Amino acid sequence: MRRWGIRKKVLVVTLVPTLMTTLLLGMFFTYSWVNNIESLLRDRGESLSRQLSAASEYGLFTANRSLLSSLSNALLEEQDVRSITFFDGSGSRLLHTGPGGSDTISVDALPEEDATRISQQTSTRFITPVYMQDLMIESMLDPDARQNLSQRREPVGWVAVEMSHIRTEKETYKALLISLLLILSGVLVSLAIAMRLSRAFTDPVFELNAAVAKLKEGKLDTRVHTGAGPEFEQLESGLNAMASELSQAQAEMQQNIDQATEDLRETLETIEIQNIELDFARKEALEASRIKSEFLANMSHEIRTPLNGIIGFTELLLKSPLPRQQRDHLSTIRKSSEILLTIINDILDFSKIEAGKLILDRVPFQLRDVVEEVMVMLAPAAHSKNLDLVPLVYNDVPDNIMGDPLRVKQVITNLVNNAIKFTQTGEVVLRASLEEEDSENNKVSLRLSITDSGVGLSRAQQQSLFNAFSQADASTARQYGGTGLGLAISKRLVEEMGGKIGLESELGKGSTFWFTLTSELSASGESVSPKDALRGERILYLEQQKTTGLAVEHMLRDWGMTVDRVNSPATMQEQIEDAQKSQSGYALAIIGITRHLLSSNQYCSLLRTLEIERDCRTLLLTPTLETHDTPLSGLTSGHLTKPVCRDALYDELLLLVHGINAGNRNPQDEVVPINSLPAGSVPRVLAVDDNEANLKLVMTLLKDHQIEAEGAASGFEALSKARQKPFDLVFMDLQMPGMDGVETTTRLREMDLPGHRTPIIALTAHALADEQERLTQQGFDGYMAKPISSSQLTDTIRDYTGYICETVQTGRQSQLPEIRDTRRALRPSTRKMQQDCVSVEESILLAAGKADLAEELFSMLLEQMSADMVQIEKLWNSQDMEELLECVHKLHGATRYCGVPELRLSANRLETALKCSAPDTEHQKNQLIAAIERLNIWSEQTDWQQLFREKRPKAETS
Repeated sequence: MRRWGIRKKVLVVTLVPTLMTTLLLGMFFTYSWVNNIESLLRDRGESLSRQLSAASEYGLFTANRSLLSSLSNALLEEQDVRSITFFDGSGSRLLHTGPGGSDTISVDALPEEDATRISQQTSTRFITPVYMQDLMIESMLDPDARQNLSQRREPVGWVAVEMSHIRTEKETYKALLISLLLILSGVLVSLAIAMRLSRAFTDPVFELNAAVAKLKEGKLDTRVHTGAGPEFEQLESGLNAMASELSQAQAEMQQNIDQATEDLRETLETIEIQNIELDFARKEALEASRIKSEFLANMSHEIRTPLNGIIGFTELLLKSPLPRQQRDHLSTIRKSSEILLTIINDILDFSKIEAGKLILDRVPFQLRDVVEEVMVMLAPAAHSKNLDLVPLVYNDVPDNIMGDPLRVKQVITNLVNNAIKFTQTGEVVLRASLEEEDSENNKVSLRLSITDSGVGLSRAQQQSLFNAFSQADASTARQYGGTGLGLAISKRLVEEMGGKIGLESELGKGSTFWFTLTSELSASGESVSPKDALRGERILYLEQQKTTGLAVEHMLRDWGMTVDRVNSPATMQEQIEDAQKSQSGYALAIIGITRHLLSSNQYCSLLRTLEIERDCRTLLLTPTLETHDTPLSGLTSGHLTKPVCRDALYDELLLLVHGINAGNRNPQDEVVPINSLPAGSVPRVLAVDDNEANLKLVMTLLKDHQIEAEGAASGFEALSKARQKPFDLVFMDLQMPGMDGVETTTRLREMDLPGHRTPIIALTAHALADEQERLTQQGFDGYMAKPISSSQLTDTIRDYTGYICETVQTGRQSQLPEIRDTRRALRPSTRKMQQDCVSVEESILLAAGKADLAEELFSMLLEQMSADMVQIEKLWNSQDMEELLECVHKLHGATRYCGVPELRLSANRLETALKCSAPDTEHQKNQLIAAIERLNIWSEQTDWQQLFREKRPKAETS
């Protein structure tokens, strides 16, 4: 209905009420008319039957048929009377006048008292009973008697008057026809009126629509006049006014268009001129960018060249014997040079990124190794500020992934270094977790976050922190230095690797820098052997730094070990004693301390008690400071620096728990040299550099490694020396006057003999372009960026000639200092309760209460014991059981006069086992050797002479 037109709606609104009203009135009047006709027929029939009943009383009583016939004939003259029938008192038909004489009426249908009627299809019979009237005077005067008499009397007959329906039906049809004609007339009149009204309403609307259509077509001179009434006059005036305004607006718009076209034409001419100028400016910018890149490359070379000499010769001086003050000055020079080199590297990395020349490697690497390398490298800076530096890499993080390990390490180093820089107290925690894993595509998404407890950042500082050359504190009085490029470089590197970087910080409450790393899993990664050798071992752990303790405990539990944490040295000592009493002692006690506890007497006493008295191996975890000369360093079986690396901790635990030295479990794959030299031959090396300091540094480093080397200050000199004799390796500087390194290399390649290619390594400070690929195409075999370190030089010599420098071997050994006490062998911890190692009171008691005699006897036992231990081992190896029994018996006898319960019990058990040839003889021998070692350690770590002297009487000591 909503989509009906106006005309249809007007017709519906007009016709429907009229039609409904007409139909209802017609039906009402027709119904009334028909009822009136039927009512008139019924009333006439009842009236005629009553009249005939009264008139026929005597005739029925006397059965006078002639009288009844005259009455009926007179009544048949009435309209609608069809027939008349008289019944006697028994119900038998007495006389019938009119058609339908065969119709009979049963006696039961004759009424007893009141008149009744019987309707048929074409007629209706009105039957009235006829009673005899009592004309006696007494009955007439007494109403009650008359009524009772009438009730007792029975009818003398009945009169039936049949009324025909023919005229009634005609009247009914006539009424229906007249009603129908009246309804149709009303509907037609209503329809005519509705059509007229709808046309009067819709014609103006159509005219208005036509006018709007013309206006839409652009005929703005169209006007409309319908004359349909005041409402349409307002609409007409509004439409005409709108058309007038549109016509005026069109004229103004056309004028504006003409003006704008003219302005646009002038603007296009101006833009064309500007495009020409911009093209010139673009060319100038590209040229300026090229000049900038060349300038950066040249400045890199010019700055790195003197830095190479400064750092190199500083390292050479530090290797020589120097006074402490001069060594401190040289260390300051080296650190300052390294800081300057770091700034140069940041600027060059940023220039690489801006120039779009940063190329990321895609090689398999182990994420945990990268994290541990960064932590070990930055640990001294954190521990110098008493910060807790902790790596937390969760178990579900895969280790072998694909990517650029150098750039990942650079981002982590930058973020951790910033956290250390801006944190004064507390901790710096690196967390690595698995964010998403795609098994179908063999990809993972990792999240690395660095949380510190430092100064925090405001919202304004956070918004600009990742911009280049931007710092949280950019004032001239700022506390923290730097170029402001570290975070910008990290952001670009992370985005280049397909990740995101961000931070969460609150001023005064620390910061959390995070970045995501999406990478593929390395299918060809090295299979890591499971660390199951320590599964089931019990460890007791005391740690002062909560987060470090959590990280170490996480690693230990990952290896299947049971870790119990304690909070104080006294609790640790008590728990180890209780465990040994229950015959289930701990395999190891790990003790982690902070810088201010390095000289703690309480911890010295704890280590001495655990190692000597309880025979429990201990592992000391200390900050990465000079802790080797502290009192604690000589008391512990093992020593590692924080943060703890997984492999180093596992190897140390294997050694302390099982006595397995796994330091060389995973040797590095040897690089196959390009030109392997005969065994024992020293390579001949040619160094070419136009800078006198750099050339001298390279020559000095080579001579320190006892390598035959010659120097050349130019390309011409290098060619001259190469013609005189062949060289096994050439170090070639790229930028040299006259003949540069590329041209010199090309001429040297022409001198190569068939089947022999002289390795030529490029020495350059250009770090902006992709040097390695370009230099490979120019004939170089390798690349070394300045400044050159001694380790880089020796590694290159080994890789390309196969020669291992002597100082490299010793140097590498010196990089792994042996912290533990090498004067004794390591053995696993004692898990059961044992006798005391030494009892001074028992010694004095066995010496008849004389302390000086007890001291002398104990001294004699110590002198005999060392020789006996060597003799016992020798005799056991030679299986000379008789001599071994005599030696043990002698030692057992000596222990009877000294307070050494453990050694006495071990000697007694071994002597008994030797006499009985027991199967556990070897075990008892080992127990005796362990008891001797413990007694030796106790004597070395304890001032036992003072203990004996304290037991002397005062008069004797005075």
